Amino acid sequence: MKQKKTPIASIGLVLLLLIAALFTGYGMKTAGLFEKDQWTITQYGPRDINSSFYTIYNPRKGLILVDGGWVEDADYVRSIIASLGNEVDAWILTHPHQDHIGAFNVIYNDLREIELGTVYTVDMATPKECLAVASWDSVDAYNDFWELGVENLQYIYTGDNLELCGLQVEIFSAYGDHVKQYSHDYLNDGSMMFKVTGETESMLFCADVGVGISDYLLNRWGQELQADYLQMGHHGYGGLNDNFYQTVNPRVAFFDAPDWLVKDTTGKYDTPEHVRLMEGMGSEIKSFNSAPNVVVLK
Repeated sequence: MKQKKTPIASIGLVLLLLIAALFTGYGMKTAGLFEKDQWTITQYGPRDINSSFYTIYNPRKGLILVDGGWVEDADYVRSIIASLGNEVDAWILTHPHQDHIGAFNVIYNDLREIELGTVYTVDMATPKECLAVASWDSVDAYNDFWELGVENLQYIYTGDNLELCGLQVEIFSAYGDHVKQYSHDYLNDGSMMFKVTGETESMLFCADVGVGISDYLLNRWGQELQADYLQMGHHGYGGLNDNFYQTVNPRVAFFDAPDWLVKDTTGKYDTPEHVRLMEGMGSEIKSFNSAPNVVVLK
């Protein structure tokens, strides 16, 4: 991987630094953010709706994007990419739901100044197969993705190990036989679950993986699931079972959700139960209420 030039600070980056300076907590630094040879992971929540968008960034080694959110978030995602130099080395798309790949679909169709490296995603069941097991689901964004004909695309499978910009990335789950065996929700449970590891710390991204394959993952990976930071499955509602989260035992748990979902009072969502579970384990809770949330991966 070639040496990266530190981008010239833009208004977007300055704003991000000022916001990050307000944060305290595990792995967070204020002075010299984005300096030296360090990786920062940032959770974004630009609107009052569940979505998924993260950057994993080291100014000397590269920029990795995870998902990006809805179609309506495309301009916001562009502004973040521009603030970090307009060069995306790797873009990870965890699964083809509209709140995860909508913005990517828009941006890839008109890259403009963005230089895009490899796009990584799961070899998902066809839209027809997904609807056959979950007729309630939407495959509109999935169909839009296929119409793009992404050229720089690489499929990811369970058990793969990648090196992206010098970071180790382990794939714990992606659509495959185990999803077909245990799930009736291919698009969610077939999401890419992966762990990014630095020198001494790691973060586990669960995407929208749900309870259907929790036991399979526990039996296959066990303590390898443990991580310092955790993206909660399916935005923190539904999602994985308690035993899974207790095994991960993170210091910080990221809920990709706004307050109305995190603090639901209608009884429709079990997000507050998962908040209490994680707090009871000693995890710090991060959500869109304080986004963008920045941690330094040591």
